[in-house]
Amino acid sequence: MQFIIVIKTKIKRIMRKILLSFFLFANVFFIWAQQPPAIKGKVIDALTQKPLVHATATILATNTKATTNDQGEFEVGSVSAGDYAVQIQLNGFVTQVLRVAVVANQTTDLGVIALDVDITAEIQLSLVTITETDLGDDNSGSESTSALLQASRDTYLQIAAFNWGQARYRIRGLDNEYGSTLINGISMNKIYDGRPQWGNWGGLNDATRNQEYINGSRANDYTFGSLLGTQEINTRASIYRPGARVSFSGTNTNYNFRTMATYASGLSKKGWAYVISASGRWAKEGFFDGTDYNAISVFASVEKNLTTNTA
Repeated sequence: MQFIIVIKTKIKRIMRKILLSFFLFANVFFIWAQQPPAIKGKVIDALTQKPLVHATATILATNTKATTNDQGEFEVGSVSAGDYAVQIQLNGFVTQVLRVAVVANQTTDLGVIALDVDITAEIQLSLVTITETDLGDDNSGSESTSALLQASRDTYLQIAAFNWGQARYRIRGLDNEYGSTLINGISMNKIYDGRPQWGNWGGLNDATRNQEYINGSRANDYTFGSLLGTQEINTRASIYRPGARVSFSGTNTNYNFRTMATYASGLSKKGWAYVISASGRWAKEGFFDGTDYNAISVFASVEKNLTTNTA
Protein backbone atom coordinates (compact mmCIF):
# COMPACT_ATOMS: atom_id res chain seq x y z
CA MET A 1 0.00 0.00 0.00
CA GLN A 2 2.82 2.36 0.82
CA PHE A 3 4.36 1.74 -2.61
CA ILE A 4 1.11 2.53 -4.37
CA ILE A 5 0.73 5.77 -2.40
CA VAL A 6 4.26 6.88 -3.37
CA ILE A 7 3.50 6.22 -7.07
CA LYS A 8 0.26 8.23 -6.85
CA THR A 9 2.11 11.13 -5.22
CA LYS A 10 4.74 11.17 -7.98
CA ILE A 11 2.04 11.07 -10.65
CA LYS A 12 0.27 14.03 -9.01
CA ARG A 13 3.53 16.00 -8.99
CA ILE A 14 4.18 15.23 -12.65
CA MET A 15 0.64 16.26 -13.57
CA ARG A 16 1.01 19.50 -11.66
CA LYS A 17 4.25 20.29 -13.52
CA ILE A 18 2.61 19.49 -16.85
CA LEU A 19 -0.40 21.70 -16.08
CA LEU A 20 1.82 24.51 -14.80
CA SER A 21 3.99 24.36 -17.91
CA PHE A 22 0.90 24.35 -20.13
CA PHE A 23 -0.57 27.41 -18.48
CA LEU A 24 2.74 29.27 -18.66
CA PHE A 25 3.09 28.47 -22.37
CA ALA A 26 -0.53 29.44 -23.07
CA ASN A 27 -0.04 32.75 -21.25
CA VAL A 28 3.06 33.59 -23.32
CA PHE A 29 1.24 32.64 -26.49
CA PHE A 30 -1.72 34.78 -25.47
CA ILE A 31 0.51 37.78 -24.80
CA TRP A 32 2.25 37.34 -28.16
CA ALA A 33 -1.07 37.15 -29.99
CA GLN A 34 -2.30 40.37 -28.37
CA GLN A 35 0.39 42.65 -29.80
CA PRO A 36 -1.00 46.10 -30.80
CA PRO A 37 -1.82 46.47 -34.50
CA ALA A 38 0.36 48.53 -36.86
CA ILE A 39 -0.04 50.65 -40.00
CA LYS A 40 2.39 50.19 -42.87
CA GLY A 41 2.74 51.22 -46.50
CA LYS A 42 5.11 52.21 -49.30
CA VAL A 43 5.57 55.75 -50.66
CA ILE A 44 6.67 56.35 -54.28
CA ASP A 45 7.00 59.22 -56.74
CA ALA A 46 3.87 59.33 -58.90
CA LEU A 47 5.90 60.41 -61.95
CA THR A 48 9.00 58.20 -61.79
CA GLN A 49 7.50 55.35 -59.71
CA LYS A 50 10.68 55.35 -57.60
CA PRO A 51 10.59 54.93 -53.79
CA LEU A 52 10.70 58.14 -51.77
CA VAL A 53 13.18 58.13 -48.87
CA HIS A 54 12.65 60.12 -45.66
CA ALA A 55 8.96 60.70 -46.28
CA THR A 56 7.07 61.11 -42.98
CA ALA A 57 3.91 59.17 -42.08
CA THR A 58 2.09 60.77 -39.14
CA ILE A 59 -1.03 59.56 -37.33
CA LEU A 60 -2.65 62.92 -36.68
CA ALA A 61 -4.69 61.88 -33.63
CA THR A 62 -1.69 60.51 -31.71
CA ASN A 63 1.14 62.45 -33.40
CA THR A 64 2.98 59.12 -33.82
CA LYS A 65 5.43 59.25 -36.72
CA ALA A 66 7.50 56.95 -38.90
CA THR A 67 9.98 57.64 -41.72
CA THR A 68 10.33 55.68 -44.95
CA ASN A 69 13.47 53.62 -45.53
CA ASP A 70 15.53 53.19 -48.72
CA GLN A 71 12.71 51.14 -50.23
CA GLY A 72 10.12 53.81 -49.45
CA GLU A 73 8.48 51.59 -46.81
CA PHE A 74 7.28 52.65 -43.37
CA GLU A 75 5.54 51.04 -40.40
CA VAL A 76 3.86 52.75 -37.46
CA GLY A 77 3.48 50.36 -34.52
CA SER A 78 1.51 50.32 -31.25
CA VAL A 79 -1.73 51.66 -32.69
CA SER A 80 -5.01 51.05 -30.90
CA ALA A 81 -8.05 49.92 -32.83
CA GLY A 82 -10.14 52.75 -34.29
CA ASP A 83 -10.41 55.27 -37.12
CA TYR A 84 -7.40 57.48 -37.85
CA ALA A 85 -6.12 60.06 -40.34
CA VAL A 86 -2.62 59.27 -41.63
CA GLN A 87 -0.67 62.15 -43.19
CA ILE A 88 2.06 61.36 -45.76
CA GLN A 89 4.43 64.29 -46.22
CA LEU A 90 7.70 65.05 -48.03
CA ASN A 91 9.20 68.39 -49.05
CA GLY A 92 8.57 69.14 -52.72
CA PHE A 93 5.54 66.84 -52.93
CA VAL A 94 1.82 67.31 -52.35
CA THR A 95 0.84 66.10 -48.87
CA GLN A 96 -1.74 63.33 -48.69
CA VAL A 97 -4.11 62.54 -45.80
CA LEU A 98 -5.60 59.02 -45.77
CA ARG A 99 -8.51 57.75 -43.66
CA VAL A 100 -7.67 54.41 -42.05
CA ALA A 101 -9.80 52.00 -39.99
CA VAL A 102 -7.52 49.95 -37.72
CA VAL A 103 -8.82 46.57 -36.59
CA ALA A 104 -7.66 44.97 -33.35
CA ASN A 105 -4.85 42.39 -33.68
CA GLN A 106 -4.40 43.17 -37.39
CA THR A 107 -1.76 45.15 -39.33
CA THR A 108 -3.33 47.62 -41.74
CA ASP A 109 -1.47 47.79 -45.06
CA LEU A 110 -2.05 51.04 -46.97
CA GLY A 111 -0.35 49.58 -50.03
CA VAL A 112 1.52 51.85 -52.46
CA ILE A 113 1.01 55.59 -51.92
CA ALA A 114 1.99 57.79 -54.89
CA LEU A 115 2.87 61.43 -54.16
CA ASP A 116 2.62 64.09 -56.87
CA VAL A 117 5.28 66.80 -57.27
CA ASP A 118 4.21 70.13 -55.76
CA ILE A 119 4.43 72.42 -58.78
CA THR A 120 3.70 75.50 -56.67
CA ALA A 121 7.08 75.06 -54.94
CA GLU A 122 8.88 75.28 -58.27
CA ILE A 123 7.92 78.93 -58.65
CA GLN A 124 10.50 79.81 -55.99
CA LEU A 125 13.36 78.00 -57.75
CA SER A 126 16.36 79.90 -59.06
CA LEU A 127 15.75 81.70 -62.34
CA VAL A 128 17.52 81.74 -65.66
CA THR A 129 18.28 85.44 -66.10
CA ILE A 130 18.51 87.07 -69.52
CA THR A 131 19.27 90.76 -69.24
CA GLU A 132 20.51 93.36 -71.66
CA THR A 133 23.78 92.99 -69.79
CA ASP A 134 24.19 89.64 -71.55
CA LEU A 135 22.96 90.88 -74.93
CA GLY A 136 24.48 94.33 -75.25
CA ASP A 137 25.99 95.51 -72.00
CA ASP A 138 26.45 99.17 -72.83
CA ASN A 139 25.52 101.33 -69.86
CA SER A 140 22.91 103.40 -71.65
CA GLY A 141 20.91 100.34 -72.60
CA SER A 142 21.37 98.37 -69.41
CA GLU A 143 19.95 101.17 -67.30
CA SER A 144 16.58 100.73 -69.00
CA THR A 145 16.49 96.95 -68.76
CA SER A 146 13.56 95.61 -66.77
CA ALA A 147 14.03 93.32 -63.81
CA LEU A 148 11.34 91.15 -65.34
CA LEU A 149 13.47 90.30 -68.39
CA GLN A 150 14.05 86.74 -67.24
CA ALA A 151 12.40 83.35 -67.35
CA SER A 152 10.89 81.33 -64.54
CA ARG A 153 8.86 78.14 -64.99
CA ASP A 154 5.87 80.31 -65.78
CA THR A 155 5.03 79.69 -69.48
CA TYR A 156 4.00 83.28 -70.16
CA LEU A 157 7.21 84.74 -68.73
CA GLN A 158 9.34 82.20 -70.60
CA ILE A 159 7.88 83.33 -73.92
CA ALA A 160 8.21 87.00 -73.01
CA ALA A 161 11.86 86.60 -71.99
CA PHE A 162 13.25 84.19 -74.58
CA ASN A 163 11.12 84.74 -77.67
CA TRP A 164 10.13 88.41 -77.50
CA GLY A 165 12.71 90.16 -75.33
CA GLN A 166 12.44 93.41 -73.39
CA ALA A 167 13.61 95.47 -76.38
CA ARG A 168 10.41 94.62 -78.30
CA TYR A 169 7.92 93.77 -75.59
CA ARG A 170 7.00 95.06 -72.13
CA ILE A 171 4.92 92.83 -69.89
CA ARG A 172 1.58 94.51 -69.13
CA GLY A 173 2.91 97.60 -70.94
CA LEU A 174 4.65 98.74 -67.75
CA ASP A 175 8.11 100.29 -67.47
CA ASN A 176 10.77 98.62 -65.33
CA GLU A 177 10.34 101.19 -62.55
CA TYR A 178 7.29 99.16 -61.51
CA GLY A 179 9.50 96.18 -60.64
CA SER A 180 11.79 95.87 -57.61
CA THR A 181 15.38 94.61 -57.82
CA LEU A 182 17.29 93.92 -54.59
CA ILE A 183 20.79 92.67 -53.76
CA ASN A 184 20.99 91.09 -50.31
CA GLY A 185 17.75 92.85 -49.37
CA ILE A 186 18.95 96.33 -50.46
CA SER A 187 16.92 97.99 -53.20
CA MET A 188 18.84 98.70 -56.41
CA ASN A 189 16.09 100.92 -57.87
CA LYS A 190 17.50 104.44 -58.18
CA ILE A 191 15.85 107.26 -56.25
CA TYR A 192 15.83 109.72 -59.18
CA ASP A 193 14.05 107.50 -61.75
CA GLY A 194 13.01 104.33 -59.88
CA ARG A 195 14.84 102.04 -62.32
CA PRO A 196 17.60 99.52 -61.55
CA GLN A 197 20.86 100.17 -63.41
CA TRP A 198 21.98 96.75 -64.54
CA GLY A 199 25.25 98.21 -65.84
CA ASN A 200 26.41 98.52 -62.22
CA TRP A 201 26.93 94.75 -62.02
CA GLY A 202 27.25 93.98 -65.72
CA GLY A 203 29.39 90.99 -66.66
CA LEU A 204 29.18 89.40 -63.19
CA ASN A 205 26.88 86.59 -64.27
CA ASP A 206 28.44 83.98 -61.97
CA ALA A 207 28.24 86.28 -58.96
CA THR A 208 24.58 87.21 -59.53
CA ARG A 209 23.35 83.74 -60.43
CA ASN A 210 21.60 83.09 -57.08
CA GLN A 211 18.25 84.78 -57.60
CA GLU A 212 14.69 84.48 -56.38
CA TYR A 213 11.79 86.01 -58.27
CA ILE A 214 8.32 86.82 -56.88
CA ASN A 215 5.80 87.35 -59.67
CA GLY A 216 3.37 90.24 -59.35
CA SER A 217 2.53 92.08 -56.16
CA ARG A 218 2.47 88.99 -53.94
CA ALA A 219 3.81 89.22 -50.41
CA ASN A 220 7.44 88.22 -50.02
CA ASP A 221 10.24 88.16 -47.43
CA TYR A 222 12.13 91.16 -48.82
CA THR A 223 9.85 94.10 -49.57
CA PHE A 224 6.33 95.10 -50.51
CA GLY A 225 5.24 93.54 -53.79
CA SER A 226 5.55 95.51 -57.04
CA LEU A 227 3.32 95.38 -60.10
CA LEU A 228 6.04 93.68 -62.16
CA GLY A 229 7.29 91.52 -59.30
CA THR A 230 10.33 91.44 -57.03
CA GLN A 231 13.77 90.07 -57.91
CA GLU A 232 16.18 89.28 -55.06
CA ILE A 233 19.86 88.65 -55.89
CA ASN A 234 21.73 86.91 -53.06
CA THR A 235 25.51 87.38 -52.99
CA ARG A 236 26.29 85.94 -49.53
CA ALA A 237 29.60 84.08 -49.81
CA SER A 238 28.39 81.04 -47.84
CA ILE A 239 25.68 80.06 -50.34
CA TYR A 240 28.00 79.68 -53.35
CA ARG A 241 29.02 76.19 -54.32
CA PRO A 242 32.72 75.70 -53.46
CA GLY A 243 35.08 75.46 -56.40
CA ALA A 244 36.47 77.35 -59.38
CA ARG A 245 34.79 78.19 -62.68
CA VAL A 246 36.36 79.64 -65.83
CA SER A 247 34.44 80.40 -69.03
CA PHE A 248 35.12 81.96 -72.41
CA SER A 249 32.48 82.94 -74.96
CA GLY A 250 32.15 84.75 -78.25
CA THR A 251 29.27 86.81 -79.59
CA ASN A 252 28.38 89.36 -82.25
CA THR A 253 26.69 91.89 -79.94
CA ASN A 254 28.31 95.05 -78.53
CA TYR A 255 31.40 93.00 -77.66
CA ASN A 256 33.01 90.05 -79.46
CA PHE A 257 34.54 88.06 -76.60
CA ARG A 258 34.02 87.55 -72.90
CA THR A 259 36.08 85.67 -70.35
CA MET A 260 35.03 85.07 -66.75
CA ALA A 261 36.66 83.44 -63.72
CA THR A 262 35.07 82.76 -60.33
CA TYR A 263 36.32 81.06 -57.17
CA ALA A 264 34.23 80.24 -54.07
CA SER A 265 35.89 78.90 -50.91
CA GLY A 266 32.78 77.54 -49.20
CA LEU A 267 32.18 77.89 -45.46
CA SER A 268 35.28 76.90 -43.44
CA LYS A 269 35.29 75.31 -40.00
CA LYS A 270 36.05 78.73 -38.50
CA GLY A 271 32.96 80.22 -40.15
CA TRP A 272 34.69 82.18 -42.92
CA ALA A 273 33.68 82.17 -46.60
CA TYR A 274 34.74 84.29 -49.55
CA VAL A 275 34.01 84.58 -53.28
CA ILE A 276 36.05 86.34 -55.98
CA SER A 277 34.78 86.85 -59.52
CA ALA A 278 36.15 88.86 -62.46
CA SER A 279 35.27 89.19 -66.12
CA GLY A 280 36.48 91.03 -69.18
CA ARG A 281 34.56 91.91 -72.34
CA TRP A 282 36.12 93.46 -75.39
CA ALA A 283 35.73 94.17 -79.09
CA LYS A 284 37.85 96.17 -81.52
CA GLU A 285 34.64 96.84 -83.41
CA GLY A 286 31.37 95.51 -82.06
CA PHE A 287 27.99 95.16 -83.68
CA PHE A 288 27.88 98.84 -84.56
CA ASP A 289 30.49 100.03 -87.04
CA GLY A 290 33.25 102.22 -85.63
CA THR A 291 32.62 101.32 -81.99
CA ASP A 292 35.08 99.55 -79.72
CA TYR A 293 34.35 97.88 -76.39
CA ASN A 294 36.50 97.25 -73.33
CA ALA A 295 34.93 96.48 -69.94
CA ILE A 296 36.35 94.88 -66.80
CA SER A 297 34.16 93.81 -63.86
CA VAL A 298 35.34 92.63 -60.42
CA PHE A 299 33.29 91.17 -57.57
CA ALA A 300 34.33 90.11 -54.05
CA SER A 301 32.25 88.86 -51.13
CA VAL A 302 33.45 87.89 -47.63
CA GLU A 303 31.24 86.43 -44.91
CA LYS A 304 31.88 85.45 -41.28
CA ASN A 305 29.47 83.13 -39.51
CA LEU A 306 29.36 84.24 -35.87
CA THR A 307 27.64 81.08 -34.63
CA THR A 308 29.65 78.09 -33.43
CA ASN A 309 27.79 75.63 -35.64
CA THR A 310 28.91 75.96 -39.28
CA ALA A 311 27.15 72.84 -40.54
